[in-house]
Amino acid sequence: MRIAFVIPSLGAGGAERVVTLLANDWSVNAHDVTLITFDTTGTEPFFALHPGVGLRELGAPSESSGAAGKLGANIARVSRLRSVLRDLHPEMVVAFMTEANVIALWACQGLGVPVVISERNQPDRPGLGKVHKLARRLTYPKARAIVVQTHAIASWAEARFRVPVHVIPNPVRLDAGEARREQRGVQWLMSLGRLTHQKGFDVLIRSFSALASKHPTWRLAIYGEGPDRAYLERLRAESGCEDRIILPGLVKDSAGALSKASLFVLPSRFEGYPNVLLEALASGIPAVATACPGGTAEILANGVYGMLVPPDDICAITIALDAMMSAPSLRKSYASRARSAVEGLDVAIIGRRWLDLIRA
Repeated sequence: MRIAFVIPSLGAGGAERVVTLLANDWSVNAHDVTLITFDTTGTEPFFALHPGVGLRELGAPSESSGAAGKLGANIARVSRLRSVLRDLHPEMVVAFMTEANVIALWACQGLGVPVVISERNQPDRPGLGKVHKLARRLTYPKARAIVVQTHAIASWAEARFRVPVHVIPNPVRLDAGEARREQRGVQWLMSLGRLTHQKGFDVLIRSFSALASKHPTWRLAIYGEGPDRAYLERLRAESGCEDRIILPGLVKDSAGALSKASLFVLPSRFEGYPNVLLEALASGIPAVATACPGGTAEILANGVYGMLVPPDDICAITIALDAMMSAPSLRKSYASRARSAVEGLDVAIIGRRWLDLIRA
């Protein structure tokens, strides 16, 4: 099967990780997969691609020069994507993320190629402007199907678009093995994600700072990069335990980083279906996460597979972390159940679910 996958870029984000996992799996299973991005030619994908996966860059990255610049960039994207699709003759186009969904649906008009689109974050998330919402309302009804990650988002889509909606959660690789936990000496509290307000790392730094003196063997590592780095570094400097908090930047081998963790925490204010939580659970790491809008509560079965706390609540997160950091037996109990949360999410299983939808 010839599949064209459209996504704005192949950077370090969660949607990009999912696209890479699916494309690699499909390529291994003898499907003809081409990833199409808006990036400039020669932009290297953050995650490794299977040699059989094709890559086409449209050379129309995001413009920041106001409405006119953005409109011009989007017109160029539609035109160039149509040209690439005429060249590839795909049997199906799959698009990820609002921006790519809209561009793919416009580009495919009149080409006779069915398009499956996918929302990858909270659809009513802060920061999504009126123009994006209008474009979504106008174009999404043109899709053959909409894929979302949770039943809550499915209800949102079904109420707005007369298009079949399917729930397919994110995949995770279950062959990475379990993490080394309860190491002697230093113990790591760990989180990963883009350094933005959404991820709640400011709350995490404040919570850890409140606990640092009580738990002298613990350290905090927050992997990732983003616009809030300077702000988080300032919080770290003001915390009184600057030498015990590290912000190492991006990491390609998240499984390797997680292997050092004794406890994982996801302090987000809102989420889609967080890959890093899936990876932590797949590694058998006990987890604390916020029951924020998104997939975290569903992934953790409302607290069965990890401890849940309200989002943006420093006191609640501090109490939960204190409980976990104080009790090896509690961490062990959650660790023993962690992989059960993701047993049905192996990339081979999720990849087949996508292919079954595409074939249908």
